This record gives sequence, structure tokens and C-alpha cells, in this order.
Amino acid sequence: MLQFLSASIGHTWALPFENQFILWFQSIAGKGSFLYYIMNFISMLGEEMILVATVGLVYWGFDKIRGERIGFTMISATLFNPLIKNIVCRTRPFDSDVGIQNFRDVSGYSFPSGHSSGSASTYVGTAVAYKDKKYKWLIAIAVVVPFLVALSRTYLGAHYPSDVVCGLALGVGLVFLIDLLYKVIPNKYWMYICLLGIGIAGFFYCTTSDFFTAYGLLAGFVCGILFEEKVTKFENTKVWWRIILRVAVGGGLFLGLNEGIKLIVGAIYPSYGDNVWFERFFRVLRYAVVTFTVIGVYPLLFAQTEKLWRKLHWIKATAEADEKDDGAEEQNANAENLTI
Repeated sequence: MLQFLSASIGHTWALPFENQFILWFQSIAGKGSFLYYIMNFISMLGEEMILVATVGLVYWGFDKIRGERIGFTMISATLFNPLIKNIVCRTRPFDSDVGIQNFRDVSGYSFPSGHSSGSASTYVGTAVAYKDKKYKWLIAIAVVVPFLVALSRTYLGAHYPSDVVCGLALGVGLVFLIDLLYKVIPNKYWMYICLLGIGIAGFFYCTTSDFFTAYGLLAGFVCGILFEEKVTKFENTKVWWRIILRVAVGGGLFLGLNEGIKLIVGAIYPSYGDNVWFERFFRVLRYAVVTFTVIGVYPLLFAQTEKLWRKLHWIKATAEADEKDDGAEEQNANAENLTI
């Protein structure tokens, strides 16, 4: 209901060519066509779960430092997008009266495109994080995928061309700005706290749920990274099946914990969705808890599962690991002798 009211007081406007372009694009092939399914699939590459999995692939698997930077860039784009949307208040193309069809279930405001800024910040951010490696295939993905996501959002009637262009610009701009800030700011937590402070403004004027989701993601991210550095201190792996397992379990935990918390609160307070402010702060808290868990707490399992894999001989015990175990056993033996 709140999202409907938000859209109803928005502004419907378009540049001279935009409606005609969308109408022409949709006239190529309509709902149920091959193009329709392809565009819906491409659009998914810019959605929350795919972007989280992409960040998790790097963070849990290959390089947690690079993964942290990619994650912060993605969350920054996710936060700035609704901060801008709720100022511009532009309605969706299918809300106009020119005959544009809605091929995707979306709500809220249109400018700028969240899928475009999210995909650009994540895929371009990944390429920039690995710029020292000069992976040509990664650069190709960083160029092609966000462009296709932006194109799909226009075909689906969810965004005007100017929405996706500005969304791409926002995502790419944040990638290079944050890359620079990591270099010039000695303590990254000042940057994290600064963004948390900027985001507070959204509580006073944002009415769409994507803002409250983004702020929860940011709060959980900052706390999770701090917890990981102080307590968890997990190690990355280069073993492909372990990376896949970590991402699969982490993604499942992200989804399962999110839904589980909703079910528990819904059982206690069935009508919480009717209480606007409760629903908003519950959304912030829920996403903060889930993000903190998958970033900081979940990796605690990695060290324990590594011991299991080694006992099962699924991975080779490295000399370094053996030395750690020998050192731990020696310390335990010394402690027992002192006790005796």
C-alpha cells in the first residue's frame, strides 16, 4: 500500500525519444517470446541474490580483501540509488498512458535504475579490484553484463533509457571514487562510518523499502567486517569445490536466515506490515543481522570444515597446516605438564 501511494504522488516525465524507443523495443517481440525470456534472465544478473553471490564468490573464496572492497562498492550503490530515487520521484514507464507494457514485477520509483547501478558497481568493481591481474575476460564481463542488464530493464518497461544510463554512471562513478578513497584514507572505517552517517538522511524522506534494505546491508557489512578482522580471521581457498560449497551454503544462509527471521516475527506480530515504522526498522535490523552473520560469523565454520576435509583426505594437508597442528599440540602438552 505504501509503495502504491509513493508511486501515485510521483512524477511521470520522459525525454522526447524515450517512450518511442521502449515501444519500438517491445514491438520486436512481446510477452512470452524468446526475447522476453532472455531479457528476464539477463535482468536477474542485476538482482540482489546474484550480486551477493558474486561478492561472496570473491570474499569467501578467492580473496577476502578484494571481496570486501567489491562488497562495499556494491552496497554504496545500493544505498545511494534510493536516496536519489526518493528525491526525483520519477514513476515507471508502464505508469504512463502511452501503452508501454510491464514485463517485470517492479514497484517504487524509476530514476536511476537500481539494477544498472548495482550491476555496474559489482561487475566493474570486480574488474577494478583485479586490475593488477589484467584479466581480459573479467574486463569483458564488466563491460558487457551491465550494458545488457540496462538494456533488459528498458525492454521490460521497468526503466526509461535515461534511468539506466544514469544508473550505469552512478555505479561506475562509485567504483572509481571508492577505489581512490581506499588509497588515500588511512583507516577504511572512517569511510564506512561516513557512509552510515550520510545514509541517516534517508530515514527522514525515503518511503521505498529498498533504502531500508540498503541501510541494513551497510550496517551489517561494517559490523561483520570488524568482527571478521578481530575474531574470525578466516583464510581463503583456491580449491574450486570448496569455493562453490562456501558460496552455496552462504547464499542459502542469506536467504534462509532472512526468511526465517520474517517468519518468527510474523508469528509473534502478524500485522507488523501495517505498522509502517516498525516494518521499516525491522527491515533494517533484519538485513543487518543477516549480513553480519554471513560476513563475520559464517566464515567461522571454514577452519572447522577444513579439518574435516583433511581427515577425509579430500584436500592435501599442507606443511604449513601440519606445522600449525604440531605447534598447537605442543602448546597443549606444555600446558598439561604445567598443570600436572
